[in-house]
Amino acid sequence: MSAELLRKQAVVFFSDIVGYTRLMGKDEDGAFELMKNNLAIHQKFFDQYEGKIIKELGDGILGVFDLPQNAILASLEIQKEIKALGKFSIRVGMHCGDIIFDHGDVFGDAVNQSSRIQSVGIPSSVLISDQLFQQLPKGNSFTTTKLGGFSLKNVTHKVELHAIINPPLAIPKRSDILQNIKFQEKASWRTWAGLGVILLLLLSLGYMWLANNPVWKNEKSIAVIPFTNLNPSEEFDYFSDGLTENVIGQLSKIQAIKTINYSTMKSFKGIESPADSISRVLGVSALLRGELEWLSTGVRISLQLIDAEKNKNVWSVRYLREGHDITNLQNEIAREIARIFDANLSIEESSQIGKGETENLQAYEFRLKGNRLYSFFTDSSFQQAVNLYKKAIELDPNYALAYADLANAYSQLGYSFGQAYYDSSLEASAKSLALQPNLSEGFSAQGSAYYYMGKLTFAKSSFENALVQNPNLSQALGNIGTVYFIKGDLENALKYQLQSIKLGPNNYLPYQNLGWIYFILGQHNLALEYLDKSFSLSQQIETLEVKSRLLIEMGRSAEVKEVMDQILQLPGGAGFWGQKARGIVQLYLGEAALAEELLQKSFDTQPEFSEYISTPIHLAYLLNRKGQVSEASFLLDGSSNIRRQSMESGNEDFVLPLDLANCYAIQGNRDAAIRYLTVAYERGWKESFLITQNPAFKELLVDKEMKKLISILEKDINQINSKIQSTSLQRNK
Repeated sequence: MSAELLRKQAVVFFSDIVGYTRLMGKDEDGAFELMKNNLAIHQKFFDQYEGKIIKELGDGILGVFDLPQNAILASLEIQKEIKALGKFSIRVGMHCGDIIFDHGDVFGDAVNQSSRIQSVGIPSSVLISDQLFQQLPKGNSFTTTKLGGFSLKNVTHKVELHAIINPPLAIPKRSDILQNIKFQEKASWRTWAGLGVILLLLLSLGYMWLANNPVWKNEKSIAVIPFTNLNPSEEFDYFSDGLTENVIGQLSKIQAIKTINYSTMKSFKGIESPADSISRVLGVSALLRGELEWLSTGVRISLQLIDAEKNKNVWSVRYLREGHDITNLQNEIAREIARIFDANLSIEESSQIGKGETENLQAYEFRLKGNRLYSFFTDSSFQQAVNLYKKAIELDPNYALAYADLANAYSQLGYSFGQAYYDSSLEASAKSLALQPNLSEGFSAQGSAYYYMGKLTFAKSSFENALVQNPNLSQALGNIGTVYFIKGDLENALKYQLQSIKLGPNNYLPYQNLGWIYFILGQHNLALEYLDKSFSLSQQIETLEVKSRLLIEMGRSAEVKEVMDQILQLPGGAGFWGQKARGIVQLYLGEAALAEELLQKSFDTQPEFSEYISTPIHLAYLLNRKGQVSEASFLLDGSSNIRRQSMESGNEDFVLPLDLANCYAIQGNRDAAIRYLTVAYERGWKESFLITQNPAFKELLVDKEMKKLISILEKDINQINSKIQSTSLQRNK
């Protein structure tokens, strides 16, 4: 749980490398090496004199000290060592006052004044405010000279300055400070004058400005390449991967910045491709790369923001963090990226960043390890993740994000092991939201459990709440799109699946869903395009099953054999799922003998009834037509009972009444079949293929009520296509 703001008196330290921009222009690699040397020297003496480095600001360093004398001693030693090194020089400025510590950063007027004091110094100097000078203990060993009062930029009052002049520090004159202030004022005047000239040029040559303005800053889109673990042991990969995922998670809460989701970015781990190549694949204007190293005292991370179009580094920073400050690092990085992109955070966005996180480093690490195991997507890894999330919660009972992750893991286990795990999932997500109301991750986890339970109305509400808090939450976007699909709202289903693709362009599932939706809408070529794209990203049996139905609908049944051969070559293609898919497709093709053989093998492999497995129903049709009525009745009774029970428990999925209609059609119960088809329609069923091409419904297709229902379906599809076309035209306008 995020800590409350800490306010205290402290000495604020600012240093800056003199002429760093010029050095960078001459030798970028050499300048970066100087920056590393500068940080190492600062860290050495900050540690010695009980200071704390807050962050690097390009070539500058911001830090704090509790004791004024320690701040001066550290500054002296830093300047001595840098002068002895002889490769560069720095300016140091310090002020003291009331500052706010928040998420590893510091805020307050003292921070601004220290920055301004440093900026007017000369190379190898240390300037301090009179306020800090007055707090130095009597009888100290520092030699100082009073420089007088100065008007500094963005400071409302004159600031009295003193210079520390102990050897080997440079001794500034008052005229030096005044000259630097005058130069800044001139620079400011020149800047505004230049802007005026540029503005005139923009008015006459706007198109030239658009061509040269940085794309990365205008488009505000970013992909975070998985951070590199610099430690020799892969043991720390969980941390570099976990921090990457957390940074992406926090950036996604900033609506102005399009952030590619982690499920897509993890496939780029270790890939050394040019920035422009990666950006074209992902549709982003900027990349963030990072290197992470565990030290004896904490963690060091170096980041680079890259203009992808020009393949050029536009910003770099290095953080040193220890203890509970490590757990807030992703929040600090997200806020800094927002600043660089000129993305103004709303109150809601600002409140979401860091929401639900812990300050307990060990609990944080347990959660990251749990997330890594969760990503393997096996029942065993889900159970191991559960154990780690529980350990995190034991260490911090208020860890809301750990409860949300625990809820997700329980949901996945519920799919394999039943209702008890769904109940545990809902309990964990409720706890997450009790600790942190409006936590987007908590709502998303809650929605997932309801979705798997078939409680689509509750799922939709939870995902909507998640997206109110975080409109870019990729998982919730994809899931709510699927909920709309099942509920028959194909227009919104398309909208959310397309949004999901923007944030996860390498995720196969939205493409599969889009292919399926366009198939239902009769837009066959577009459907085929999306299904092929989905299969190119992940070779899923279900994608090929939908493609087979599409080809049959298009009158290209001859091509289905090739698709069946593809299924056979896939992992699991010769097993339960592959036999099921091929058997059902052969049924649609009218190949009864082959369909029966495949469906029988599939059922023999997994001889049990499930609310979402239709194998026994289709097999029952084939057995019934051969006169094996008792065998067929056994399969139909088992399939019907489990579906009715699921509907009675609140499952709203249209597939259940659609399958029940299939069961009754096989038994020749016309009224019950049409009644359940009507229920399926009311719940969202839109794919007429599932009855028009299913031989079990052949005799019913001539029924007046059935014709009426199919006519209603066709009318709905026409209306949806009209709405989509109208929306597209408006968008084009």
